Amino acid sequence: MRRYIVYITFLTFAFAFPAQAQVRFGIKGGFNVNKVSWKWKDLEQNVRSDNRNGFYAGITLDVSLPMPGMGVDFSVLYDNRVVSLPTSEEFENKTMQYIIVPVNLRYSLGLGDFLSIYAATGPQVSYNIGDRSWAMNDYVIQHWTGGWELNKSDLSWNVGGGFSFFGHFRLGYNYNIMLGHTNEFTVKKLSGDYVEGKLKANTHQISLTYFF
Repeated sequence: MRRYIVYITFLTFAFAFPAQAQVRFGIKGGFNVNKVSWKWKDLEQNVRSDNRNGFYAGITLDVSLPMPGMGVDFSVLYDNRVVSLPTSEEFENKTMQYIIVPVNLRYSLGLGDFLSIYAATGPQVSYNIGDRSWAMNDYVIQHWTGGWELNKSDLSWNVGGGFSFFGHFRLGYNYNIMLGHTNEFTVKKLSGDYVEGKLKANTHQISLTYFF
């Protein structure tokens, strides 16, 4: 399913390049704050779901469409996210690494010669390039043991906005909503029973882009 969505996304982006479109290349970077939620309530009190910081950076294309204020942004970014997992005595941060490909439809409104505001939304595909599985031999939750398994890829949706200024800079906020789960885990209890659950991580993002 994700594969077909990726194809549709890229075809949509390709058709957004009419001859009249203006294309700019830029570099983009920023930081993100991850909020984790769990499908298994017994685990909520044992895994920290408070915010964890990360960062992302990469290249971006800005396409201005031949319609007033409309445009498309296409980016390829390295994304570094952090989640906190429990050990036998304390919590330890684990890093999740991705290549993310967001494609956002954008509407801009000029506020003068040097400043405009914009709103943007669109799909994002994330490809896992880091560790996909974490054994829980070192992670003990009330004497339960098990393991974690991350998806190879994730599909999510972006909603955001911000400011463009001085013709070259764009400062933005984005909320990335996961469509589905990011992680599956299996825990073995003292009784010998196995319990399965799922993790979901939505992300707040602040970015700064420079266009050449």
